[in-house]
Amino acid sequence: MSSFVELARAAQAARLARPDVPLALATLVQVDGSSYRQPGARLLVDADGRVLAGAVSGGCLEGDVAARAAEVCASGRAVRLMYDLRSDLEAIWGFGARCDGIAHLLLEPLPDWRWMAQVEAVRARRHGGAVVVRLDAHGSGATCAVLDGDSTTGRWHLLHDDARHMPLPELGGLAHTVRRTGHALLHPLGDDVTVFVEPLLAPVALHCVGAGRGAEAFARIAHTLGWQVTILDHRPALLEGLVVPEGVTLRQVRQLDAVHTAISELPHDERTAVALLSHIFDVDAAWLGASLPLPFGYVGVLGSRARARQLVDHVAHHLTALGTPLTARQQRKLHAPIGLDLGGETPASIALAAVAEIEAVMHARPAGFLRERQSPIHMRTPTPQLLADDPATTLLDQPLRCDLPEYPAN
Repeated sequence: MSSFVELARAAQAARLARPDVPLALATLVQVDGSSYRQPGARLLVDADGRVLAGAVSGGCLEGDVAARAAEVCASGRAVRLMYDLRSDLEAIWGFGARCDGIAHLLLEPLPDWRWMAQVEAVRARRHGGAVVVRLDAHGSGATCAVLDGDSTTGRWHLLHDDARHMPLPELGGLAHTVRRTGHALLHPLGDDVTVFVEPLLAPVALHCVGAGRGAEAFARIAHTLGWQVTILDHRPALLEGLVVPEGVTLRQVRQLDAVHTAISELPHDERTAVALLSHIFDVDAAWLGASLPLPFGYVGVLGSRARARQLVDHVAHHLTALGTPLTARQQRKLHAPIGLDLGGETPASIALAAVAEIEAVMHARPAGFLRERQSPIHMRTPTPQLLADDPATTLLDQPLRCDLPEYPAN
């Protein structure tokens, strides 16, 4: 999925710089075979053929999509584009790149870009949501609705008149499915309409415990990926001495018995990772004992294999004494020692190995060499189907405030 904040900022800048030049948005809604980008990738262009932000391919399609924006903006009507990447590139660019798939895009006028900023706000709230793109049988369509929150208690924001005629309860069920699977899907609504439903996955939240030199490298690399980064330490002098990108949060946690409170005030869901970097046994033990019972997606411990084993044994004994022994599921999300085996020993190399491991875990990938992958590199596994009685999550928050009509999800 393209970063909506990047698209929104680019659209705002374009409006300020060239207010008379219309904008258009391309959305990759389907891929047959292998493609560099996956469904949900977006590209912002203008009627003068400029590529402003985002990407829908490895660079081979953007120019042609931008060239078609003028016609779309002039007509006010979206068009669907199909590129056979196995052969069309020869005709478009005069060289045979010979990619392995077929890309289906919707290119639509973008008279109002503000809904993309609203979408990014929904993602940041971490309580679920979805974007719905309507595709009709006449080769047109529109991004028509945004779900803010859970599929049963959230609010629908309608972006297009066509959304008023769509079955919101059925869309809510589809939004629940894509949230649980983490994959966008295409679904027919009758004979004339198909919807592309995309989950609004929260950005990865990385909590680094320990403000040593390595924390700066963790923060820089993770911030580049768009993650929400917090560095926590009980030593104010170390926190004040850190040089980190703007947007990285520094937080002092003075006492070990305040660890549970600190965690409760930070994101602690399946899109959250904890990296224990303090090198202080009691500090790492306190944070590890508090983190493992929570639904974090990843917990990593910096240090040698022997120290990691000693720390895990200590925490496991403590949890057993409390009547909450370490479960197999908790052990699977624990990575001690932290990181992939990349071979580097500098703080930056260690941070790279750890962040790469977190990225692989969040995508449920084995992090091996791509040359050894048997299936196509960019192909996702098929979207699993959920059972009808699969319970929906119920993370609640205040609905997004905007001028668009709101409808209860149910």
